[in-house]
Amino acid sequence: LRLPEEQRRFVTVALGTAYPMAATIVAVSTTKQDTAAVQEQNFWLTYWPTYTILFIAMDYLENFIGHIPGFYSLCAITTLYLFLPMFRGADVVFRRVLVPLSGQYENMLLHDTYLVKMGMEKTIPPEHHDRVMTRAAQVFTKPKTS
Repeated sequence: LRLPEEQRRFVTVALGTAYPMAATIVAVSTTKQDTAAVQEQNFWLTYWPTYTILFIAMDYLENFIGHIPGFYSLCAITTLYLFLPMFRGADVVFRRVLVPLSGQYENMLLHDTYLVKMGMEKTIPPEHHDRVMTRAAQVFTKPKTS
């Protein structure tokens, strides 16, 4: 089945927006604030900037190579890579490309550390909290050994 170029473009853009939009609405409107819910919200926050970059690149390149068979298939496959849970490509592209380009790498690491701390605090029994958190802090402050 060969669709006209406008329909291939529409299918590709719809693929990148319909399900992710619905998943974003669900993630943002959930009342849960557990680690999994926060991670889901963060994932969709990383998806949209990466999809925007893909969309802008597709929009620009289609003027030159959009007529080549497979162009929209490649864009659709890349879109699936970005949002399918088995790949979580948006997270990969966001962390390895967009964050370093924006100069926010240190802030991302601090955010990740905060999420680890939140997860730890929920699982540590209160009677062990101070001791475990002190030891965890020592892990982060201990000099690096080669």
